Amino acid sequence: MVKVKTAFTVLLISLLGIAACSNDDGDEGGTTGTSAKEGSEPILIKTRVAPQNARGETSGEVLSGSTIGNAAFCAGGNFIDGPEKPPTGSVDRIFRCSGGNLTITFTTTQPGLKQRGDWKVVKGFGRFEGLGGGGQMSAVFESGGGEGRETLTGTVTR
Repeated sequence: MVKVKTAFTVLLISLLGIAACSNDDGDEGGTTGTSAKEGSEPILIKTRVAPQNARGETSGEVLSGSTIGNAAFCAGGNFIDGPEKPPTGSVDRIFRCSGGNLTITFTTTQPGLKQRGDWKVVKGFGRFEGLGGGGQMSAVFESGGGEGRETLTGTVTR
């Protein structure tokens, strides 16, 4: 009986501690303990990058599983990269989606088959108008200039 009473007391104290630390300031749409800015949404963009064409242009498609908040991002969409500009490796990418376009810019940290870098929103049109934010990009390419897969993660605000 003493062990059950002690276990119950420990459980009760733990629950009271959790309740005392809860965020009960009336904002039902609050964050889940992250340091994200109010009104921000997670974004995940998965792409398949095609090999460069004869004119040196890079294009590709947005893959299923890409999301912005809890909704699909750019389902069935594609992208094209603008020409590189200083600093070397800096790229403007235009996602062409149903209902709008989103332009981002990123710079990779190293050339090669595996790349990483930061990205940020440049501008949005249509349903992406007013979107801001950014995050990190990682990519893996096939040897010999073949196609690649990219993943862009981050947060955006409207």
